[in-house]
Amino acid sequence: MPLEKKCWTEYGVTLRKRLFQSRSFDVTLSIESIKTESHTTNSLKRMERLSFWDPIQAVDPGWDALYQQGVIVDFVPNDEGKVSEVTFRLEKSREQHLERIIESSGT
Repeated sequence: MPLEKKCWTEYGVTLRKRLFQSRSFDVTLSIESIKTESHTTNSLKRMERLSFWDPIQAVDPGWDALYQQGVIVDFVPNDEGKVSEVTFRLEKSREQHLERIIESSGT
């Protein structure tokens, strides 16, 4: 597995665990936080581009490491047309699983 794909796969697992542990369905993070937490070798400048996040959001082949871990992405470009933060959400089946956990625990 290429190093970059490995870091995103591992980050997807980390995000999914974070969401389940916090019993949250989504989390929004800055590009800076994502770069640090994911250990990606991509530059911040590259990660601010729509062209970086579009194929991840679209789950294009080769860009589906996060989706394979049950995480989908959403973002809105800022006034400069750049991505400054990304919202990570549980994929529908993982979301339903978390809902069952929350319901069964009564919290």
